[in-house]
Amino acid sequence: MAVIKPGIRILVKAVVLLWMAFSPLAAGAQFIISGDFDGRLSSLNLRRTVPDTLNSRLLSLLGTAELDFAYNGRRWNAYASLYASYTQGSNLFSTKVPATFSLTLSQAWVRYIISKYFSVQAGRIEIEYDDQRFFQARDWSGLVTSHNAIIARYFRPDTTGMVDVGFAANRFRSNDWLFNTDPSINTYRYLTYIYAYRSLFDHQLNLIFNDIFNADDNGLDPTVLYGRNTIGGSSWWSNDDWNINLAGFYQFGHVDDGRKLSAWYYAAYVSYQPCEWLTLMPVFEHMSGDNLSDSNEWKKEVHGFSLLYGNMNRSFGTSGIFNSSYRSNTHSGLNNLYFVNTFDITHNFSIEASYHWYSLPHPYLREYVPDSNKIMIVKVPASLIHQVEVLFSYTPIPSLELSLDYQLLFPGKGMVNYNGWNFNPGSPVSSAYLEIEWTPVFYPRKRKHSSVKPYSPGHTPG
Repeated sequence: MAVIKPGIRILVKAVVLLWMAFSPLAAGAQFIISGDFDGRLSSLNLRRTVPDTLNSRLLSLLGTAELDFAYNGRRWNAYASLYASYTQGSNLFSTKVPATFSLTLSQAWVRYIISKYFSVQAGRIEIEYDDQRFFQARDWSGLVTSHNAIIARYFRPDTTGMVDVGFAANRFRSNDWLFNTDPSINTYRYLTYIYAYRSLFDHQLNLIFNDIFNADDNGLDPTVLYGRNTIGGSSWWSNDDWNINLAGFYQFGHVDDGRKLSAWYYAAYVSYQPCEWLTLMPVFEHMSGDNLSDSNEWKKEVHGFSLLYGNMNRSFGTSGIFNSSYRSNTHSGLNNLYFVNTFDITHNFSIEASYHWYSLPHPYLREYVPDSNKIMIVKVPASLIHQVEVLFSYTPIPSLELSLDYQLLFPGKGMVNYNGWNFNPGSPVSSAYLEIEWTPVFYPRKRKHSSVKPYSPGHTPG
């Protein structure tokens, strides 16, 4: 089944015009054509408790192809990215139905360099920052990866500091394709944010401040918007073989049905490198949630923290079990205690072994009970699930990366009907994938270390 979004012909023409506008190249300018081709064959030994189109699949095949056009000039930068994806089978990373092909223009923006320190960027942009906690890098799902945005940047290279102020708009009308980056997922109408970064003591201490405000549709009346604010920051300190990262954020405002919101998130990361080939890192992350047994509090105020448009797979386990549940503010919270050991066998081959223990701050869950066909609030053990993962990464050449990943999930009793998945306590669930990613630079060929995304909108200086 082929699905090509309306207006794609116009987008292809825009890329062609971009090519023609900057060829031949102006003096001192640079034009780069690059790509990102990614394929993954994965296996998931897990089924749904409710009928759907995915529950008969064990293997899944996912493929993406991206063609990037970048222009760097003295006053102007421009970037366009054509993105095609193919999904077949059952997986936790995609919201698409099996055997679906889609083609879109994931990015198309220009940047005007006003002065040495100031620039303005506008267009369809993938917003990316340090750890992608709130703005996701594109994975297989493609959830809210592009934003119709204007970003003003102040950047002083000599002080390794920057400030970004951004505004984004989306989803004005259901049939307005231009302002719908992903109509099925991206529901916000307006979004503004400020991101400030500062490095001190020769990069030993780094500070980040982030404030994100988004106004969402309430799902009933398109003229009613509710605002939600996320404010906080992170810091990390590095000295010799040690790295310590602390993060804390608070959310307030309203959820999309009008209830008040008061939620928080904090995390602590400690990394130690006893030798050149080994890195050890324990981590603890906490997201607040609601005590679902307290119905009076639940009716008037919500305490579940949302990671907004962040990539849950980055730190909350690559199994993706918690992807959809923790994108909203209506959940029971989550604790994630995990350990990561990285072994650098050679300069191009590494092994990463990790262990996650997920638990609930409030031991109550909303579960779908197949026998009664109802969703009920059920008291469960606080210990939710354990995950063990081993990832092998090999880069035979700089533009080619091979990955082999294997996971074992050990669900507790609270996972019996979690989010519609058929977990059986005491029976481990296996998951594995083989992935090949090729990131070539087609033009100019002689440039060995060309950046496919020059002056990336979210790249942290230094």
